[in-house]
Amino acid sequence: MDDSTNAKGDARTRARLMAALAGLVILAVAMSVAPISPWAGKPLATVDFTDVVLDDDMSTTGGAEPRTTLRVAAGAMVSPRTTRRQWDALLSLVAARVDRRAVLVQRKTYAEINDMIARKEVDVALVCTAPYVLGNAEFGMELLAVPVTQGRKVYHSYILVHRDSDATSFDDLRGRVFALTDPESNTGCLVPKYMLLQRAETAQSFFADFFFTYSHDNAIKAVAGRMADGAAVDSLVWEYLAETDPVNTSQTKIIERSPPYGIPPIVVHPDLDRDLKDRLETVFLTLHGDVEARELLRSLRIDRFEEGDPEAYESVRTMLRQVETAGGEKP
Repeated sequence: MDDSTNAKGDARTRARLMAALAGLVILAVAMSVAPISPWAGKPLATVDFTDVVLDDDMSTTGGAEPRTTLRVAAGAMVSPRTTRRQWDALLSLVAARVDRRAVLVQRKTYAEINDMIARKEVDVALVCTAPYVLGNAEFGMELLAVPVTQGRKVYHSYILVHRDSDATSFDDLRGRVFALTDPESNTGCLVPKYMLLQRAETAQSFFADFFFTYSHDNAIKAVAGRMADGAAVDSLVWEYLAETDPVNTSQTKIIERSPPYGIPPIVVHPDLDRDLKDRLETVFLTLHGDVEARELLRSLRIDRFEEGDPEAYESVRTMLRQVETAGGEKP
């Protein structure tokens, strides 16, 4: 074996050790450090995902009889504690507008949320873009509404590196350690897989090593803390954090920005009771005119909700088909 072969083997070994150390650091932080911001939840790999039920006093009026529940699922685009903090007040208000009591359900992965929708275990859900495309193909998952942010109904995948990194493009991350989010994430997994496909590469052949963080805020933390050399994340999450809590985003820089994709939507099972479906749609589409809801929408950086167009997700369908045709698994 020559010296160059030994050097490559040593580099790969160091990369694996770095990824293992990163996992230990994340676990230690989760066990010993309290979140320092609304977006600084525990890494998902260490969280016990049981149902999270909203407090009764958030969804009923004083002295009122308990109402029928509205089970709402939120995909873990950010860590679970953050998801509840940012969405529970708005979803409780939506439930109240249809005379129901909100129950927020969270799971570790996007696939688990899709399974719950398919089994009709939840009534309405906020899901990522790729899970909508997959659910629509598998059991007819329907768009109920989509958020409009800064006047747009699209978002991007950001390729991030540490602000001090010498990398200036995705190609510069060859042979380095990369953080992906969820295996079914569009911006955090499918997009980088598609970028690799265009280079006739896979994650295994291109990166020294890679790992999943199961939320976009944790992927940002992994790069900021030098646990990963690069990551692919949801632009909406990065922009929100950059504006409201830049402790981690300030340690990163964007080296590539994907084309626009249809924004993560609000969805329902196609067999959801028609009356409830119509009432929910009406509530979401008129929230921006509700004085109480307007402030909640502003805190989430949402202008309003509008009707969704299935065709807005065609580019994601195309990427999925090409990745699968090339022999790759679903994202």
